[in-house]
Amino acid sequence: MIKQGKRVTVTLAAFGLMTSALLSGCGASNPGSSANSGSGAGGKTTDISIMVINYGKQFADENNVMWKEIEKRTNTKLHVTWVSPNNILEKTNVTLASGDIPDLMFLESLETPQFRSMISQGAFWDLTPFLKDYPNFKNVPDYAWENSKINGKAYVVPRPYPVVGGGLFPLIRKDWLDKLNLKMPETLDDFKKTLHAFVNNDPDGNGQKDTTGYSAMTSSLGFIYNVYNNTNGEWKEKDGKLVPIITEPESKDALLYIKSLYDENLISKDFPVLKLSNIGDAVNSGKAGSAGYAMNNGWTFTAELRKTNPQAAMVPVPFLKGPQGNKFTISTDGYYGAFAIPKKVPEDKVKKILAFMDYGYSKEGNDLANYGIKDVHYTEKDGMKVTTDKFETDLIDGNFKGVYILNSNDLVTLVPGITPEFYDINKKVYAEREQAAPKNPSVGVYSETRTKLWTDLKKKVDDMRVKIIMGQEKIEVYDAFIEKLKQDAELQKMIKEMNESYAQKTKK
Repeated sequence: MIKQGKRVTVTLAAFGLMTSALLSGCGASNPGSSANSGSGAGGKTTDISIMVINYGKQFADENNVMWKEIEKRTNTKLHVTWVSPNNILEKTNVTLASGDIPDLMFLESLETPQFRSMISQGAFWDLTPFLKDYPNFKNVPDYAWENSKINGKAYVVPRPYPVVGGGLFPLIRKDWLDKLNLKMPETLDDFKKTLHAFVNNDPDGNGQKDTTGYSAMTSSLGFIYNVYNNTNGEWKEKDGKLVPIITEPESKDALLYIKSLYDENLISKDFPVLKLSNIGDAVNSGKAGSAGYAMNNGWTFTAELRKTNPQAAMVPVPFLKGPQGNKFTISTDGYYGAFAIPKKVPEDKVKKILAFMDYGYSKEGNDLANYGIKDVHYTEKDGMKVTTDKFETDLIDGNFKGVYILNSNDLVTLVPGITPEFYDINKKVYAEREQAAPKNPSVGVYSETRTKLWTDLKKKVDDMRVKIIMGQEKIEVYDAFIEKLKQDAELQKMIKEMNESYAQKTKK
């Protein structure tokens, strides 16, 4: 059974977000292999309901060949609710509030207030005692497990994600750079000059001024605040303490920079109402010179653009330097989203669900979900995996690789169908980004007040920023807003709790 949400127009990762490796064969799995230990092979079929984000172009149903193959290899009957990234937060909140929670629920953020509240009420299983019994969970990096713990316990199975390469950071039309004799931008000033050229110098050669510099929504402008503050996440370390960057003077400078992009028509004029799918449409139409995506989407967009323009190339920007000369790129916590099991699920079924997940982190299961079946959905040539027509028609891209995300840095570099030349570009960019990504100092730091109030607080800040960017309010109004915010008792409580937790973390 499938519940289906709205289709999306691109495949991504960032927010996002997935790719894969290799499958040794297409026959039934060996019930005695470690890949299937505890999966129920040969026993009674286990029904598992799942809710998970899906970035695929089209959602698979229970008649899909991969759906059936995974059911066969795990001895399960799957009931999947696919959720578009456009409404994952809303769907998560509604599902948690309803109490009608699936057996295996994807959470994009572990800071979701309702989820945290339900954890404290004992509504989800502490999986810590079970994990040692599933050998393939050891393939998930230790930092993914550690950073996804709640109160020191593993309430979730993390979806591992490369430390760099994800998040909403600029991809850029390399063919447009070449045509206009421009270099890859290295600073924010370079980036702005590049966007000017993309808007004003007819990079698509049609004789019209109809191109967008940076196709943006509100969240894809967020990296600029991080560049100015030289930190990842919403907090930075200052004099040995954590401070929220929303009240820092560098964030005002970032806001004014974004406003200049808006005033000079370098970003989407309707950015406050655009969604990720709208950004993807702009890129695929050939009218956007840059957009914020995880780096694996560079090839996805390039492949689509080359259907009409063989020279097109949407490549990831390695880094951007801030005003202080610091190189910056986005880094992650080592995982993107995670799966939780509600306490209403009986213990014997919990073990079977964990066996189902464990299979996904075996070499066989991980490769199957991401590339499909060898010689059916892909072939190998010169060490590269070349997708067949069935890779697309059988909907391998998206769908089950959202459940069994590729457990490798190739998630963001080795995209299905990628050319060796583009793969080399991605590997070089990845290496550069590893040297340019400041850490997020708030990873593993917890504040109950922050969990309850941060979403609403951030929305108020974002709304004020939008008003400033669009000229609906003067900067003096923003200054007064920030000064008042600094005195807010709840924010002060949040900062106090964060630093108490940070002190405990740094003692370890």
